Amino acid sequence: MNQYFGHYLLNKGILTHVQFSEVLQREQGVKVKLGILAVNAGLMTAAQVEEIHHLQRVKDQRFGALAIQQGYLTSEQVDRLLESQQEGHLTLMQVIADLKYLTLSQVEKALTAFRDEYGITSYSIDTADENEVIKKIADFSAAGDKADLLYNYVGLMLRNIVRFLNDTPFIFARIAQCEQSPRWLISQQILGDVSMSTGLLLEKDVLLEIASRFYGEKLSTVDEMALDCVGEFVNVNNGVFGNTLSDVGLTADLQPQVVNQGKNHFQPTDYYVTVGTSFGKFEIILSLKELSN
Repeated sequence: MNQYFGHYLLNKGILTHVQFSEVLQREQGVKVKLGILAVNAGLMTAAQVEEIHHLQRVKDQRFGALAIQQGYLTSEQVDRLLESQQEGHLTLMQVIADLKYLTLSQVEKALTAFRDEYGITSYSIDTADENEVIKKIADFSAAGDKADLLYNYVGLMLRNIVRFLNDTPFIFARIAQCEQSPRWLISQQILGDVSMSTGLLLEKDVLLEIASRFYGEKLSTVDEMALDCVGEFVNVNNGVFGNTLSDVGLTADLQPQVVNQGKNHFQPTDYYVTVGTSFGKFEIILSLKELSN
């Protein structure tokens, strides 16, 4: 629930971007993923956890659901592990209070208001709840009957940042304007029954951090390896997105990723969503038309 409560604190002006980024950095050291909890409890082996992580590259499902499908955990075991994970929101509250950005009573009041506003009654937020949170922050209403497609895409990207980059992302209510400094654009087109263009617009330092986290080793130069790693992250995300479309009978073919620097084929009328992370921010850009080369 942390990232969605974070959306709320940020976009209500309760915390500034700088303050929330500091909170996320402090919290990273104490966040424990479900796979690690399962290994620690002796319920799964490291190899089994890696297998589930690999499956998440093609299926948009939570770790617990996939572990149950594979027969590694029972639903009761997943529930117990989730209970031990629920303290995550308490960690967020504690870090905010420790940094003296808010008192614990102020955080508790904000948490209650967040749950009331979004109709959230438990610590676990499902995809439907998630899309409702995103709808209150990003406005895709101009896309008409395809708006839900865009909300679903952004929600998937946020989940995959957690899964593959080990970070807690949040999104801004405002649409970011492109900066003057040259940035890298990693884009990919999806063609078929659903045709859309997707892209990540990044500064050098953010690009390198995403590449390093996805690759698993520190990369310090924007070279072919770094660009390929970010491109593969986009490709994995879009591959999972394509699989969710195929589940409802729609075809979606991925085109090769395209890398540009200082050149943006997207238009101001396309959909920009600014994503914040503990290591910086970047834009997700979406278009419901094909891009010209």
